[in-house]
Amino acid sequence: MNLFASLKYRYETFVLNSKWDFLIWEKTKVRYRRETGKQLDYRNPKDINEKLHWLNRYWHSSLKTQCADKYRVREYVGGDKQLSHILVPLINVYDHVDEIDFNLLPNQFVLKCNHGSGCNIICTDKSKLDVEAAKAQLKKWMAQDYSKIFGEIHYRKIKRKIVCEQLISQTAPIEYQVWCINGEPDSFLVCRKNFDGTYDARSYSLDWAPLFERKGETDIFHVADDPIKDSILKYARILSEPFPFVRADFYVVDGKIYFAELTFTPAGNILSKYNDVFLNRLGSKLILPRKQ
Repeated sequence: MNLFASLKYRYETFVLNSKWDFLIWEKTKVRYRRETGKQLDYRNPKDINEKLHWLNRYWHSSLKTQCADKYRVREYVGGDKQLSHILVPLINVYDHVDEIDFNLLPNQFVLKCNHGSGCNIICTDKSKLDVEAAKAQLKKWMAQDYSKIFGEIHYRKIKRKIVCEQLISQTAPIEYQVWCINGEPDSFLVCRKNFDGTYDARSYSLDWAPLFERKGETDIFHVADDPIKDSILKYARILSEPFPFVRADFYVVDGKIYFAELTFTPAGNILSKYNDVFLNRLGSKLILPRKQ
């Protein structure tokens, strides 16, 4: 590519990205107004919803993109942070759906796309799996640009892959979601995303006092023993250290801790399931970094 062509390409790329980003922020403002009844204030953000939107627009990091990638985050957890012992065992990774040889997979496994949220196929018995339906669903997910749904632009540069991991539980595992602000854990949500589509959850402080900060909380959990809780907090602190905000998620199955994911834009940055006490408390604690 000659110099003129190179400069033309860079200019056109900048213009197209700028135009697309402008549309993202306008669409985001409309959604925010519709769902909260308030005007989105980028200049003076206060609660956690506003500050998460500010981070999404103004704080960009290659590490954030890596850690939002359900495959490359394994490098961060197992390599950079030396926590490979909490990673779910990896079976294989694929660039395309047609690369998957289902005959070679074990009887139980999980297939998930690395570039979005909720793109999981959980197989508890391969003999009952509709392989063609699974392939069709995976192709649909692989074609989706998740940065365009709620403007979560850190998904934009993820190279799309399909990750196959070991199934760690026959039933929906208990999940510990640790809200981390400026590299420090703030509080927990203990939850279970049931296979029937229902959702159980309860919020806790770091000393495990119920907070009741999430709407419609339930109380059906046997919360993990103190050594496990302490380990979850330690791992969350290690993994969240570089980030102004992240939610570090873990599973606990038969007393063993597994890393689940790092979440930078929970609920598309509109936490409508939480009360104002939670939104304002986290917002007041989060110190925003410089734009980058």
